[in-house]
Amino acid sequence: MQIYGIALEKGGVGKTSVAVNLAAAFSKVNLRVLLIDLDAQAHATSWLGVRPDAVRPEDSMLGIVQGRPLRSCVQPSPAGFDLLPAHPAMASLPVQVAGALNSGLFLLQDALVQASTPTPPYDVIILDLAPARGPVLATALSAMTRCIAPVQPEDLVLQSLRALTDSVRAAQRVNPRLRGLSVLRNRYAPRSAGDQIYDATLRETYAGSLLQTILPVRAALRDAAGMQQTVFAYGGSDAPEVRALFLNLVEELITLDGGV
Repeated sequence: MQIYGIALEKGGVGKTSVAVNLAAAFSKVNLRVLLIDLDAQAHATSWLGVRPDAVRPEDSMLGIVQGRPLRSCVQPSPAGFDLLPAHPAMASLPVQVAGALNSGLFLLQDALVQASTPTPPYDVIILDLAPARGPVLATALSAMTRCIAPVQPEDLVLQSLRALTDSVRAAQRVNPRLRGLSVLRNRYAPRSAGDQIYDATLRETYAGSLLQTILPVRAALRDAAGMQQTVFAYGGSDAPEVRALFLNLVEELITLDGGV
């Protein structure tokens, strides 16, 4: 079982877009997938057509903190994979995680281990994280097998990427299954001179961590979100190109990690 965390300590870089569509792409290759929404803004939950205010707080990550089994909180989504939804009350999640045993460091890891006994129900689990450093990121990093950071061509993203790199390295001391950080270039305009300069800086600093798949700026990603659909359900003219890119990303990750 692979556990991918989609994280960056900066908002607006497309984490939820990557998380939702990557989950859909893994399910399209006949893998059993769970998406866990760890952001109180509940964008992934809403994207999948689930109203956050219709979710009981105890059916979100808040229930896991309180000791509820993961399986009792999960629900199917119309996109073909399962969802642990978010609730606005998760604004208190950092405090509650920090107050758990061992400061909540192994809270999510323990919940996923228990859910996998006796038989793992999922091949892939994807964590959609809020743009913040703190206890929630720490418990997610302790459970991940790989952290994926979507980045856009902006200077502030480089600062956040450096901070996340430090967080991943620290987490590897307690989570030997965490292979490291992979950088995913998102919302790129390949012909833009500015984006090319930014990309050269990324290649110089993160050459060993850059994923080969690059997600360009495409209307399908924006419009599919507005329609509460993944790009695999959305019928826009550029959707086939974006679908192919996410399937390429799935293949790249499976190759990197030696299967699922």
